[in-house]
Amino acid sequence: MNKRALVLMISLAVAVVVIVLACSIFAIGEVRVVAATDTLLDEETTAGVIEAAGIKSGGSIFSVDEEAVISNVESAYPQIKVITVERSFPGTVSINCTLRSPWICVPAQGGFALLDRELKVLDVVGTAPTSGYTIVSGYTLSSSELGAFADIEWLKAIIEGGENNYFMDVKLSYFLTSIVYHGGEKPFIQAVTNTGASLLIYDEGAIGYMFSALYKRYLTVLFNEGGAAAEEGYFYPNVIADGSVRIDYSPTLPSGFAV
Repeated sequence: MNKRALVLMISLAVAVVVIVLACSIFAIGEVRVVAATDTLLDEETTAGVIEAAGIKSGGSIFSVDEEAVISNVESAYPQIKVITVERSFPGTVSINCTLRSPWICVPAQGGFALLDRELKVLDVVGTAPTSGYTIVSGYTLSSSELGAFADIEWLKAIIEGGENNYFMDVKLSYFLTSIVYHGGEKPFIQAVTNTGASLLIYDEGAIGYMFSALYKRYLTVLFNEGGAAAEEGYFYPNVIADGSVRIDYSPTLPSGFAV
């Protein structure tokens, strides 16, 4: 046997050993569900998540399709949000997840859809909740399929504006008891605060930014002026002579906002 053939055989042997070791070391031996610290999942749900994930035991951890796992789990369990899918040595795949929190109630065909901050439909009920939710009116979902995401751009923008002011999930539902969508020639949104005052926003432009501006003006009145203005009436954007926008207050619905 010449030297070249010997080198080739040794190289092939090494390659086979590496492949065998890789297959055994990185073979999937365990799939586990890791819940967030504030999330409790029972054994049945945990087992169901693992089954729904569709990860085959014995396959390589590098062959796991994270997007497919997330889609599979969230389709089977709409109330669960998969945060990440992690691989760890020697052969463990961890599905890190948390429970979605519904806090928005929107009229829908057949009842009322309960949505989370991403506007995912988590449940449909026959009667609107009496507390713990921001109740939307003046707008009806055409489809309320469980697990689907509602495409309501103006509502997404309000949520974004709330989060920019540190209102997360139930905190925003506590601050905004209801949101009324007024259609018509110039549609606008009426966000009613827990003190009774309304923040009026046209359904156009940077709705999230306008929400923040209205909220700051509302806070100024609430803490510096107090009185009826913070408990009733309307805060609204007003375009002044130089073209800039000023936030004004009116005890009655401003003329520019026709119902």
